[in-house]
Amino acid sequence: FYRSIYPDGYDVTIPFGLEEYKEKFVELFPHEKKGIEEFMEMCQAVLAGIEYIASRGGKFSPQEILKEHPWLPRISGITLSDLFDKFFKDKKLIALISQLWGYVGLPPDQMNAYVYVAMIIFYLKWGAAFPEGRSHSFSHAMVQAFKELGGDVRYNALVNRILVENERVAGVELINGDVYQCKAVISNVNPICTAMKMLPQDKVPEEYLRKIYAPEIGPSGFSVYIGLNASYEELGLSAHETFINTTYDMNEAFETFRKLEPPKYMVAACYNHIYEDISPPGTTQLVLTTLQMGKLWQNISADQYFKVKDRIADEMVSIVEKTICPNIRDYIEVAEAATPLTYYRYSKNIEGAIYGTTQDVTNGPMLRLKSRGAIPGLYQVGAWTNFGGGFSTTIVGGRIAAGMYLKDKKEDRW
Repeated sequence: FYRSIYPDGYDVTIPFGLEEYKEKFVELFPHEKKGIEEFMEMCQAVLAGIEYIASRGGKFSPQEILKEHPWLPRISGITLSDLFDKFFKDKKLIALISQLWGYVGLPPDQMNAYVYVAMIIFYLKWGAAFPEGRSHSFSHAMVQAFKELGGDVRYNALVNRILVENERVAGVELINGDVYQCKAVISNVNPICTAMKMLPQDKVPEEYLRKIYAPEIGPSGFSVYIGLNASYEELGLSAHETFINTTYDMNEAFETFRKLEPPKYMVAACYNHIYEDISPPGTTQLVLTTLQMGKLWQNISADQYFKVKDRIADEMVSIVEKTICPNIRDYIEVAEAATPLTYYRYSKNIEGAIYGTTQDVTNGPMLRLKSRGAIPGLYQVGAWTNFGGGFSTTIVGGRIAAGMYLKDKKEDRW
């Protein structure tokens, strides 16, 4: 599942699988056996609740959930730290079981407990996958399926405005002036830009504006992509994902995301472990990633940008050098870094946010912005809506929006 390294030399690998995961934590923390078992029972109960909601097609009453699946509402309104306090006392255990907090973008003291529990239980129940040919092949397959079903894809066709007539969607205008008339738009542009830059301002309801501006914008990423001229076995890279922590204090680590300094939390992902063809035989692709707030990079002058980027990338390589691969610099053939500005350039997300808005107690899946947009005929998809960031969650969010569109079309709501 993942390998974790801490500043005191603590180095442990956590396995996949519900039973294997539980047994490993009991082995590591036998004095917390009761709490670990009860925590896993709670996770199973949450999974049962999620599966129940899915089986009902999302049609259920709050009373049903409160009666049959009480853990769902119970953990939706508390932080992950609040939840852990109900089961554990050992701080090292809490740090280790919280290790994937970077996948959500908030430390346990701020994170919505439901988001983390759902993520963990999905991984343990169904595992994880990596697309052959990298993530681009996955996107390409979706485009091909779309075309085969009669869809038409226009590349390099940036939408500038959403056209409105009679208080509803009437089409789009591209940045080059081309106009396409339509009755519906499904926008994967973040809701703030969709509403504030692409729609006429007098058409956006005040209530909708309050919804999109209420949550805080989450972190972006800083990544270093490295090509190495040795196999991962030669380099001693023993896990697909290794989390390198220079502190047990997750709040302290989170605060480094607000500063241009070496991260205290980062992950080194060696994709060759799960997809050997990702690079030629005898080579390795290693990606180092931490989180950073996008605002941090907006004030860096153009003449300083590459200096700061290269410095932070070098500091991240040094962290790897001191922990999991002492001679890494001897094998580096190529290295390229991506900053929050890079993430912004390719996603057009505000501040390069990779998870959309923060998933705290007030902005979990049950309270997060839904797919119905600011005006009739407009639907929102992506990390900023429904279940938040990530492949599976955004895909499910897309299905929700598509289902909503088809239902509206069938009922002739336009």
